[in-house]
Amino acid sequence: MGKADWTEAFLTGKRAAGDRRTDALERELAAAGQSDALDRFMREVLLNGQIPTDLPGALQAFLHETEALPPWADQAAIRKAELLFNAWGLPAMAALVGASLPECYTMRTGVRILALTRQLGAHTNRRLHQTAAMILAVMGVGGLQAGGRGIVETQKVRLIHAAIRRRILTRTEPGTPTPEPTSTAASVTDVIAQRGFEWDVDRDGWPINQEDEAFTLLTFGYVIPRAMRTLGVPLTDEDCAAFIHAWNVVGFVLGVDEDLMAWTYADAEALFARIKAGQGGPSPSGTLLTDSLLGAIENDLLRARMLHPLAPILVRMLVGDETAKMLGMNARHGPVVTLCHRVVVRVVRFTNVFEGPLLKSRLGLRLSAWLGGRLVADLASKTYRQAHPEVRIPQGWG
Repeated sequence: MGKADWTEAFLTGKRAAGDRRTDALERELAAAGQSDALDRFMREVLLNGQIPTDLPGALQAFLHETEALPPWADQAAIRKAELLFNAWGLPAMAALVGASLPECYTMRTGVRILALTRQLGAHTNRRLHQTAAMILAVMGVGGLQAGGRGIVETQKVRLIHAAIRRRILTRTEPGTPTPEPTSTAASVTDVIAQRGFEWDVDRDGWPINQEDEAFTLLTFGYVIPRAMRTLGVPLTDEDCAAFIHAWNVVGFVLGVDEDLMAWTYADAEALFARIKAGQGGPSPSGTLLTDSLLGAIENDLLRARMLHPLAPILVRMLVGDETAKMLGMNARHGPVVTLCHRVVVRVVRFTNVFEGPLLKSRLGLRLSAWLGGRLVADLASKTYRQAHPEVRIPQGWG
């Protein structure tokens, strides 16, 4: 499909659609008397990051089925996206935290579910780190090969989405009992009940619906290279298409309909704008998550207090005035933002004077990818520790 096919009526229909495969999985589990299997899976993954070893047969079959790549997967394009992300490690990470994640928070309806899952457990930033860990796993070298870390992390996310979707649909039904409030919400059910969460399918669409999933996919496949370009990285349209292709493969594993996938940079730009025009806007949840993200950037990445003001400057620079206002930042591109942008672009372009020729040679490409990859790996190691403090860091992540 292309721009002309993504009409308002088409996108509205996608808001009423969920994940047919996991819906069928739920029915299969219910028939076997294992309706709580998805909840137990989500709890185990959120607690320690590991896929349980005692899964019901239906869940094991699902994981085996969905680990296969689509027949149209282009390993050359995937490899290009991985190498570019790792070779340009610092701008890529800045694009991820300063543009990709904030754009996720502009969806005024779907972002309520992101805010909901943020409240699970005592560590309010754990879900943020888990999201970052999944993205880094996908973009790590070999992440999208059969059995790769990116495939496994995506499968986890898909099943967590299924569990959350099921809980929202069941726990928002009239007459559902409300548990006693506790200081720490241990499950989605607790959070829904204790925080007064409401979801109306007629008004809000299906929870974690196809349109929201497609937009989230674009915040990674389209927004990351867009932001890297803003930072001065010399990506061609072909390079950007490689990013988009890699994330379309993720979308396939995630259960996103293929008619909601863009294949060129221009089409991705158009689809992103159309969905955002219909669903984007300010919301309390978006503001809450943006504040949390800025705090994570300040404390986990910038560290030094004197550097903390750079966090909102980075976001404003990469998402623009209109989106910054949606996120509750209520800021414009003032002189400081403009000056910072110019300095960063010049630094990246100066780096490209030396790195550009290296990237054109096989040896140089490997060297650059290794150096950039070490930066990504170091950040991924910290991110994984934040997301999964109880488990050992996976081999290859520091």
